[in-house]
Amino acid sequence: MNFTQILDTFFIATIVTYLLTPFIRVLAINLNYLDHPKDNKVHAHPTPLLGGVAIFTGFIIAVLTKSQIMALTPVPAMLLGAFILLVIGLIDDKMGMMPNFKLLGQFLAAMVVIKSGLLVGFTNNYYLNIIVTYTWIVGITNSFNLLDNMNGLSAGISVISAIFFGASAYLNGEPAIAALSVAVAGSSLGFLKYNFPKASLFMGDSGSLVLGYILASLAVMSGWKATTITISTAVPALILGYPIFDTVLVTVMRIREGRSIFQGGKDHSSHRLALLRFKRYRAVLAIYAICFFLGIVALIAPRTNFIIGICLIFSALVVMIGLGLRLGAVDTKSFGRKKESNGIR
Repeated sequence: MNFTQILDTFFIATIVTYLLTPFIRVLAINLNYLDHPKDNKVHAHPTPLLGGVAIFTGFIIAVLTKSQIMALTPVPAMLLGAFILLVIGLIDDKMGMMPNFKLLGQFLAAMVVIKSGLLVGFTNNYYLNIIVTYTWIVGITNSFNLLDNMNGLSAGISVISAIFFGASAYLNGEPAIAALSVAVAGSSLGFLKYNFPKASLFMGDSGSLVLGYILASLAVMSGWKATTITISTAVPALILGYPIFDTVLVTVMRIREGRSIFQGGKDHSSHRLALLRFKRYRAVLAIYAICFFLGIVALIAPRTNFIIGICLIFSALVVMIGLGLRLGAVDTKSFGRKKESNGIR
């Protein structure tokens, strides 16, 4: 595939999702697929869901137009796994689902793509690689699901992460993986117009689960060539660094406060940033900037010598730890509902 074909994939995904989303919104309203205000959410009015259907449709149409993408061994299995999570997300959005059942579905989707041969390869132990791959895919899938708590957040991070995955794959001489990556970016971008700064609909679990799963699978797909395995392993972790950061922060703070980690709440990093004299949309833009910074480090670190690469990665780690300590000190109890806004949920 050449660069023009990769761009074609991006534009197809973007345009299909952009044009389809308004119809999906009407469908959601007619089917009563609405996200109603709750104590652990801040939007004041019922908002249509099903944005994930538009994202998935735009993505899969773009992928199916390129035989080179479908020729990648794990891709058919990944599409099946994504469809499984789409269905699980639709059920959860409509009637709710016990966390254990949702987790079981995520393991099933991970099993599908792992059975196709998608495995991390940084150890010589096959079974350890399987365990690490399961943990990675399910963990990142959940992190995007948790991160979908503010307008434009999950979709915007998906755009940025997928673009950096695509750039890295292209520079590594893997154009088909680059095209697959930009298909994710395009479908997320097409939806973002309707979700930020104000939301006319939400992606729902059907969107956040699918995006997290596809990006997690993408991270395992490429070799992420670098001078050492340490830097090579750090590349996908940096590109998806913010979802990981948010999940760790929420988990640590809830355990520290004696609360269930599965309990929904307004204590995510986005909520904490919004309390630091940020407007809500500016908190999202600040997170975009952090994701961009982590992506730049991920792009540069493998293409320099070992010492500079390690220093860059260590610097990024220090920045995120410092941010975590600052956000962890924020009192989220003061985060109240504003009736005039549906900006956060």
